[in-house]
Amino acid sequence: MIKKSLLKKVTIEKESSAKRRQQNIMQIKNQIPAYLQTKSDLLGFFLLLLSLFGGIFFFGHLPRSYFVLGAELSGFLLFVYLVLGYFSFVRKESLGKALERIEMEKKEEERRRIEEKRELSEYFLLWVHQIKTPITVSKLLLRKTESEYKKKLEEQMFYIEEYSNMAMNYLKMQNRSADMDIHPVDLEACLKRLFKKYAPIFIEKQLSLHYEGLSAASSGEKAEVISDEKWLSILLEQLLSNALKYTKEGSITFSFDRESVSLRIQDTGIGIPSSDLKKIFDLGYSGFNGRATEKSSGLGLYMVQKIAGFLQISVSVESTVAVGSCFTLRFPNSSNLTIL
Repeated sequence: MIKKSLLKKVTIEKESSAKRRQQNIMQIKNQIPAYLQTKSDLLGFFLLLLSLFGGIFFFGHLPRSYFVLGAELSGFLLFVYLVLGYFSFVRKESLGKALERIEMEKKEEERRRIEEKRELSEYFLLWVHQIKTPITVSKLLLRKTESEYKKKLEEQMFYIEEYSNMAMNYLKMQNRSADMDIHPVDLEACLKRLFKKYAPIFIEKQLSLHYEGLSAASSGEKAEVISDEKWLSILLEQLLSNALKYTKEGSITFSFDRESVSLRIQDTGIGIPSSDLKKIFDLGYSGFNGRATEKSSGLGLYMVQKIAGFLQISVSVESTVAVGSCFTLRFPNSSNLTIL
């Protein structure tokens, strides 16, 4: 039994070895014509030169033995050159195939990474949509509940909902080109919807709200800007939410300058240290204030900068610690707006 097993193993190894030899022979047979084709110019030149010298020896009645000797020597040198060149050709071809294989693997890995990212985004988007149902139910239950903590719980529930919306908007922001609608936007109407939404927070924190240059009644015309209404609303909400988050007392002021088409959002909050100003728009950067209060996710201002980028809005910030911060949005004019 053992002898039969050994014989079978030897037979399989012989067959495998013979198969590999056959494959190698076939590969060499395929490579040689391909290699000679790359040297066709050289071979043609050699034959032409040989014919030229042959004609000279024939018509000049020179000794044929010299011509034969020269032809043999030249042919031998050409053969040596071709053999050495063949090995170099094989190495280059192997390297080319290896690079091609690596490139294909790289493309496949990139495709797989994009697919995984898309699936992850779809999952979290679905999760955010689903979590909004229990949030809505919890808000309804809170309205029917009488407790000394009711207002605090409602405030926290409000922020939970806003953070969920922030996550959903962030995911949508990755593929926002499909739902862009650039047109004149009534800035006052857009802001009033946000003021109404955040009114409970203003009342709870006893903060004043001021807005200047936005009313159509005072200037005779609407405060309009060229933008996408939905994404502009998300951008303004992030800045308003941020101002409310870091302002314990005082006021928040929105002022619109029609000449420069710019909106200033000024608060009397805790301010931003000068060392943090250059980094506040970086993804995940919470800064000194965020670490001290544990309120920052490092996502809000990053979204502001990204949304402002594809809406072609310039964002700048000035801030003084313990005095407050001022964010300025400069909107594009219809004349200098490029196609988004």
